[in-house]
Amino acid sequence: MKKSRKKKSYMKGALLFLGSSVVLLAVVLVVVNQKKLLLQKLSNTTGEEKQTDQLADKPEPVEPKPITITISATGDCTFSPTQTHGYAGSVHQYYDQFGAEYFMKGVKDIFAADDFTLANLECALSNATQRAEKEYVLVGKPEYAEILSAGSIEGVSLANNHSLDAFESGLQDTINAVSAQGVGYAYYDQVGTYETKDGITIGYVSSSLLSQAVERQEYLKSGIEKLRDMQVDIIIACCHWGEERTYYPTEFQKQMAHNCIDWGADLVIGNHPHVVQGIEQYNGKMICYSLGNFCFGGNSNPSDKRTFIYQQRFTFVDDQLQPDISARIIPCRVSSVSGYNDYQPTPVEGEEKSGIIQAMREYSQDMFSGDIGDDGEINIK
Repeated sequence: MKKSRKKKSYMKGALLFLGSSVVLLAVVLVVVNQKKLLLQKLSNTTGEEKQTDQLADKPEPVEPKPITITISATGDCTFSPTQTHGYAGSVHQYYDQFGAEYFMKGVKDIFAADDFTLANLECALSNATQRAEKEYVLVGKPEYAEILSAGSIEGVSLANNHSLDAFESGLQDTINAVSAQGVGYAYYDQVGTYETKDGITIGYVSSSLLSQAVERQEYLKSGIEKLRDMQVDIIIACCHWGEERTYYPTEFQKQMAHNCIDWGADLVIGNHPHVVQGIEQYNGKMICYSLGNFCFGGNSNPSDKRTFIYQQRFTFVDDQLQPDISARIIPCRVSSVSGYNDYQPTPVEGEEKSGIIQAMREYSQDMFSGDIGDDGEINIK
């Protein structure tokens, strides 16, 4: 009997131990499962926060920033009297007396504020003694090229009817003189380029079309093609053409201007008539048929002293030139005084300014459907 009771007692203890172990195991499993759930929750929360942080760190798309540059163009710059003038009252005397900075003093602030200024240099700059035999010869001194750099002019067109007044050697002297001043140039098959501080490259080509010779026209076409191959951003065609002292372009001027734009020019600038002519918009591009004289030493008292600076703003977005036109004319007089020529082109105000704007409206009315505002702004329709 004792042995039977002892066995029962042992069995009871074993059952109690087994039951306690099962309960303990169940508690452990519950704790482990809760810990797993907690860790999973923390992991999910951390992932969501990490994803949120990544989204917060991702930069928002940036709109392309437009780049706008301003180009100014002037009329004839002639740093020489004709051979019929004496020293008194000439460009020579003014240069000797006042220096290079005198001549563009009235317009330098305008040119310094733009990105590129282009002038028509209608003379040779040379000490050569041999001169062409013609009615008017225009040859200034090589040091007069400093007038350009002192006036913040970055480029010149050289193809005109006075570039060879001191023959080929005089032309080379001219090129050397302007280049020494850091001024670029274009002359027939030699195109000019200029890069702005914003990395926009301006290209320009220059040809004299007074003879209307086919090869002179081809220089413009091939020059524009060359500049396009160079992938410049803006192309300017500089044309020396027209009839002197006439206020309206010839049909040849109009056709050639249209051709230049069809070939790829973004702007056409004309000179030679010594007076201003009208403007035109053609296929979304602007044409200035003549800017007149500007810093003009060839005449000590020209009867028509009206001139203007043409300015146009070009805008690029994502390196693409935008089609809108933003331009103006700045009415000027070739002299700072009205009674004679002191070779210092100066902006004008009041009635004189209004008179130039009204004249430009008249000269442009058969070619330009827009308007020139009282402030000189060119309004495109």
